[in-house]
This record gives sequence, structure tokens and C-alpha cells, in this order.
Amino acid sequence: MHITRTHRLACGMPLLMIENHDVAVATADVWVRTGGADEPPELAGVSHFLEHMLFKGTERYGLGEIERAIELLGGVCNAGTSFDFTHYYVTIPSAATGTAIDMLAEMLRHSSLDEGELARERQVILEEYRRKQDHPVSVLFERVYSEVFESGAYHDPIIGHEQTILAIDRPRMLDYYHKRYSPAGSVLVVTGDIDPAVVIERAEAAFAGFDRPLVSLRPEPHQQTGAQKRIHIDRPTGGEIYATFSFAAPGLSRLDRVLPLDIAQSILGQGRASRLFQSIKEKRGLCSSIGCSYPTHLRGSLMVVVATCLPAQLEPLRAALIEELRAFAAEPPAAPALERARRMIASAHRFSLETTSGAASGVGFYYTLTGGTSFFDNYLERLEAVTAEQVREATAEVLRPQAIESALVEVSIGPNDAVAGKGS
Repeated sequence: MHITRTHRLACGMPLLMIENHDVAVATADVWVRTGGADEPPELAGVSHFLEHMLFKGTERYGLGEIERAIELLGGVCNAGTSFDFTHYYVTIPSAATGTAIDMLAEMLRHSSLDEGELARERQVILEEYRRKQDHPVSVLFERVYSEVFESGAYHDPIIGHEQTILAIDRPRMLDYYHKRYSPAGSVLVVTGDIDPAVVIERAEAAFAGFDRPLVSLRPEPHQQTGAQKRIHIDRPTGGEIYATFSFAAPGLSRLDRVLPLDIAQSILGQGRASRLFQSIKEKRGLCSSIGCSYPTHLRGSLMVVVATCLPAQLEPLRAALIEELRAFAAEPPAAPALERARRMIASAHRFSLETTSGAASGVGFYYTLTGGTSFFDNYLERLEAVTAEQVREATAEVLRPQAIESALVEVSIGPNDAVAGKGS
């Protein structure tokens, strides 16, 4: 069993540590509580753009030196941006853990954001943006989020829009960096073959004097839709329709709902034995694929069913889906389905902890979005305690009888002439 040790650095930043001496490897992972949801609309995509820039160089390390130094030590580094956070991690032989901590501190505190490199990286991001526009599923999900979240945190895509990517210059990025990258909005996670006392000493030295205040840049309220929407996007997709059926759902601000809804989406749409796969694909033959997901964001989330089908199948698919969702929300899940979902989720959690980077990601994610380690440290016990009635209650809140039809947000993509009666 993992045990998360906590320490608060003199600068105010939390430090989380998980020891694992099975292999001589460690991961240092710094999580910043800012992402697409925290950006001014006119700078949509700046968090992701900044993620591309932070490994480029600092006052101490020149252009490319951080990545080269990590590779020479036998390590790897990477980063990720979401709506609610950005994180940067280095996995490295444990003897060099202190060097990884120093590098991450430099990146958080003294990134140079070189003007020429920013211009070059803008072209890389624009190419990434354009590739996404050529990918049906990416286009579909961008539209889903913009429709379900009518304004506020999750309306704009994490990568931004072409016009906002072009508008992000060095002064604007530097201002965002200084206002959002602060001790109060960050947490350092170090996992693996480590000595906590040594890690604390190195982290205290690396972050000494780090004292930027955290400044909010997006005060407007988060708003989810309450109206039915059916939207079709005219795109060639090889003959099939890609369709999503989405419902507003609580996020991590409602921790009591997270695990019951995780179980619900697993029973409904995870794997070949799931309810929707068996009923709608196998028995009725109304689609070529179907699944369900519940992405857990901080301020709010959604439950979304994704399916691919022939154009003529879309109407009967929708009717069959509504029938299944009504039935599922009306009563607690059967014991075998509940236990299967519980086993699948528990196995995925245990598997994620087998690597130092997985353990760092798990505790970093939940600490950043819940403000503590309790949910992560007691995850399996909490999962085991979820009852069938709790699953029913959480599901019924999302899939209320009136919500299944009147608040259904449906977005599909495919040839326009294949789906009659829809507007793009």
C-alpha cells in the first residue's frame, strides 16, 4: 500500500512524497493549478502554449539544455495541459532526483520564454491545431464542450483557437506565467526510490524565495446548458456517422458523486460486456461501436455516450439509447454488474501505481483538484464502499427523466446529406 507523505515548503508550496524502493528510479512532477479553464477568453490556449515553452530554457539553462541534460542522465521528461491544471514531470535515475527538482524549480520560477523560440513554437502549435481540425473525433468533442458548457471554464478548447494562438505574444504569456505560476497554485510531487529527508532539503533550497501571488484571470461564472441541442457537422467521415449524446454532470467539487458515476459509466459503456454494447450493438445491431465516458473536471463535468453508426441507424440508435438510459437510471445496478465495474476500476488504479510516473500523476491530479491526499490515499476503500443505491442516486441526478430527452446535447459529424433535418 502506498503512503503519501506531505510537507509544506517554506515558500508555501506543498510537497508530496511516495516511497517505492523496488527500482532505482524517481519521478519529480510539478502540478500547477491552472489550465484552459483559467484563461481569459482572448488568450484561449495560453496554458498549452506555455507548456510547450517551459522546457525550452531558463535563466540558468540555455535553449535545449534541460532536455539534453535529462537525456544524458538517462531520464525522460514531458508535460501535459488540461482544463484545470498543467504539469511537468521528469523521470530519472533516483541518484539524480535532486537535479530533476532543481530543473523544475528553475522552469517554474525563471523560464526565459525566448522570443524567437516562441515564434517557432507558435508554428508547431498551429500545425497541431490544424491537424485536430482534420480529425473527426477531435472536432466532435470540441463542439460538445462548447455546447454543453455555454460559457466560462470549459467552453473553449484547451489548445485554443487559431486567432487566439496567433494573438499570444511574449508579454501576454509572461504576464500569465507570473500571475498563475505561484507557490499557492502549485504542488511538487516526488515518487520512487527516494529519501524524504533528502528530497525535502533539496526542494527547500530549490524553491527558497519563491513568493509570487496567485492572481485570478477568469472571474466569470461557469455555466452548463439546460436546453436540448441537436447539431450536425458536415464532414466526410468515410461513410459512418460519429455521434455523441451528452449530459451535464457534477465534477470533483462533488466528491461524493465521483466514484458512483465512475461505476455507472463503466457498467454502461466500458468494454464488450457493458450494457450499451450488449444491448445496442450486439442485440440490435444499431451501431458499429458504442461507449460511455465520465471525464472528471473540477468545476463540472459531463457524461457522454459516443457511437459510430450508418446514417440510417442514427434515429433508431437515439431511441434505443434513451430507452436504455431511462431503464438504467430507474433502479440500482445488479450485483454482478456492480462488482465487474468495481474490479475494472480497482485494477486500473492499481496498475497506474506500478510506475513512479503513474503514482505521481495519481496523487498530483487528486491533490490539485481536491486540495488534499485523502481521496487518493483511500481510493480503493472508497471504491469498495460504494453501494448500488449510491450508483442509482448519482445516475438519476444526471439522467433525470426530463434530462434524458429535453436536456440531451447531441452532436454528430458526417456527410450532411446523410442526416436530414439538422443544422450545422
